[in-house]
Amino acid sequence: MKTRSLILIGVASFIGFVVASAPVAAIWPRVSASQPALNLAGLSGTVLAGSASAVSVNGRTIARPLHWAFSPLALLAARLGFHVSGSLDGLSFEGKVARTIGGDLAIDAMQGSGSLKSLLNLTGDSFLPVDGEVALSIDSLRLINNFPKRLTGDLTVSNVRWSLTKDPQLLGDFAISVSTEADVIVARVAPTSGPLDVGGEIRVMADRNYEVDLKVKAKPGAAPAVQNLIRTLGEADTEGYFRIKTRAQF
Repeated sequence: MKTRSLILIGVASFIGFVVASAPVAAIWPRVSASQPALNLAGLSGTVLAGSASAVSVNGRTIARPLHWAFSPLALLAARLGFHVSGSLDGLSFEGKVARTIGGDLAIDAMQGSGSLKSLLNLTGDSFLPVDGEVALSIDSLRLINNFPKRLTGDLTVSNVRWSLTKDPQLLGDFAISVSTEADVIVARVAPTSGPLDVGGEIRVMADRNYEVDLKVKAKPGAAPAVQNLIRTLGEADTEGYFRIKTRAQF
């Protein structure tokens, strides 16, 4: 290798070390213009290991606070990776986040748990009158142009309660398994316990279209309030299931 190349590599490495070791509060104002959708507040530490008191994307808070630590092993896969942990209004999470050479976002081994209402707030569905506890496991998630293209994981929702009645009605526990099949993200829903028999799936296509095809009915012995709630879904089919079917686009 030529001496000039060695010098350039050395200079670049030195600059990279200086930037990574500098206070992140001094670095962020200089690069935030290139990330207009992302807002970081209450910064401390460095690029390699630091924290923010709050993080928001497109005006929606996604963490309060967020901690990160650089993951050198991600470089072996040509990624800029970090181990992150944080919380948001009773929902805590921890896992790996990386940016690929092509600019895509990779999330792996992400675990989360907490309030169902907090998760609904995060996804923009806080209007739904339900609450409960959730346990989330994302084995692998790839976002291309800020849209999920591949996702594998599981979501367990327990002690789900409907809150619009005088006394909140227990709807049960549910398991949702997510996989990617021929470029289609498929989430399959199944009950694990409680007064409802639920099944079906939600499919998210690469063209940003999605389909919902679910069925639900009250089990024998379900509380009258729960049975009345299910009847509001319309007419039952020949098997006694009420169908929820729709197709739309994100």
